[in-house]
Amino acid sequence: MDQLAGLFDRLRASPRRALLIEAAFLVPAFGLLALGSFEWGGYFWLQHKVQTAADGARVAAAASADPARRNTLARAAAEKLLSGQVADLDLKSGPDGTRVRLAYDASASPIFALGHLVPLPPPMIVRLSGGD
Repeated sequence: MDQLAGLFDRLRASPRRALLIEAAFLVPAFGLLALGSFEWGGYFWLQHKVQTAADGARVAAAASADPARRNTLARAAAEKLLSGQVADLDLKSGPDGTRVRLAYDASASPIFALGHLVPLPPPMIVRLSGGD
């Protein structure tokens, strides 16, 4: 206990005490800023990955004229790109082309594993492809 009291006495007498106080406030703030950058960067990457899977599903669906086969091909393409984690895939064909609505549940992603340290949008990512 005497060592701790001696440390505090030296700290009070030190000309660097302002630096230590500033560091005590700034290090956690910069840590949260860095964590938020990684979290949001990962979330934007996931959104891009889901959009790419929706585009890939639309292209794969164009390989068949049979509606049942189109759904199978689209789902297989999306699951391949998203490691089999497709929550919902809706495929519609019309005169303006093929439209794909792809939903991906990212709640199992490591991005959402840290809890609520950094506010993030809901884990369900929905993307549309085609019929622009």
